[in-house]
Amino acid sequence: MRKGHIFALISSIFLAVAGGAAPGFAQQDFEVNIMTGGASGTYIQIGRDIATLAEATGRPVVAVESAGSLENLQAVRKRRLTQFGIVQSDVLDFIRAFRNEDRDMRALVRNTRMAFPLYNEEVHIVVRKSAGYQSLADLSGKAVAVGLPDSGTNLTTTFLFEVAHVQPQYRLYLSAKESLDALRAGEIDAFVYVAGAPTKLLVDTSAGDDLALLAATGSELSDYYGTSTVKAGTYPWLTADITTYAVRAVLMTYDYDRMRNAYYAASCDAVSEISYLIYKNIESLKEVGHPKWQQVDLDADVPGWERGQCVEDALNGNYQPVYINTVQLAPEDCGELSNPIALQLCRMRNERIDVRP
Repeated sequence: MRKGHIFALISSIFLAVAGGAAPGFAQQDFEVNIMTGGASGTYIQIGRDIATLAEATGRPVVAVESAGSLENLQAVRKRRLTQFGIVQSDVLDFIRAFRNEDRDMRALVRNTRMAFPLYNEEVHIVVRKSAGYQSLADLSGKAVAVGLPDSGTNLTTTFLFEVAHVQPQYRLYLSAKESLDALRAGEIDAFVYVAGAPTKLLVDTSAGDDLALLAATGSELSDYYGTSTVKAGTYPWLTADITTYAVRAVLMTYDYDRMRNAYYAASCDAVSEISYLIYKNIESLKEVGHPKWQQVDLDADVPGWERGQCVEDALNGNYQPVYINTVQLAPEDCGELSNPIALQLCRMRNERIDVRP
């Protein structure tokens, strides 16, 4: 399979990302946004965990629902007041591989940076159990939902099918929820959904649903994807462990030069503050956040991507966040706190309250 062919195929779903000047800035309008994913996915729950942590310090953060990785990376690159986005590692690998052939991808590499590696995301290839499909090859000639055009799922599906020589008869560009509804209605034969297990969409099903996951088979994809095991019982209808393909979720940010203007300086400060909070409170996130936090190694390597300078500033031993003297993040006595959000967060940590929906 020729590299140029893959580039032409997948680039058709990768919207051009244009550069832009710093927008107008007023301090009173400043906010922090994290681009995540669909309402029933894992990204948005991870974003909400970060937002809960940040709000306890008086720094409001919004976890923004989105189509997924491609939209998220675009937003970090050029959308006002958007400092973070969660992106699949295969999207990042694709950009690196073809940056010399496309100027927009060169701009992405030049101006975006890694904040932290997160967790492995499972490639859920969902079919009807009664259909008896055993592998990706069985989806040739079938109707398959491949994710929304701006989603990482769409890129992953395109790449998987190209490498594995799978040729569906129909490719439908649907959200994960729309895909599940269409599968149940018999309108499609399968759908692909890249999300960290357990994903709420599939948790909110029942044991009697006619659903199954396809396992990773064959060796042609081993050079591109790792594997992860979805344990029996993760979803009501999943009665045996299934090993599937996996990608890593990565929290990305922008390379803000704080000397450029007031907007960039404020954005860099925000990135440093949120990065500091995540790094210093990772154990609390593992205790009370989404289960995927338990897999996170913030110091893991993401090949080809450097950590942003504003993130590095936060990890410097001399860094002092502006809120450190006004909000205690983990006091022994929660009653000392007057900020209601900080108080609730303290109780979550001490009592290990499960706040997941």
